[in-house]
Amino acid sequence: MDLYSRLKGEVSIKLNEDKDKFPNLYGKIVRDLKESDFVTDLPLGTCQSILDYFKAGGGEIKNDSFMLNIYDLFEPNI
Repeated sequence: MDLYSRLKGEVSIKLNEDKDKFPNLYGKIVRDLKESDFVTDLPLGTCQSILDYFKAGGGEIKNDSFMLNIYDLFEPNI
């Protein structure tokens, strides 16, 4: 299952709001998420972008670890 389908709703909503305003950025992020099965496959810039969308949506960072914060942006793969 790709990471795009596991992205938490609040991040996905903020990302989709910028679809028309920033089509190239949106396309790159979505492409990276759809082509990746694991968080460690994502480029650092994409990780930072989705973390920024999470924060813009009112999300609270719970950890000092960058990677743990990135893991928290996705639904568990069960």
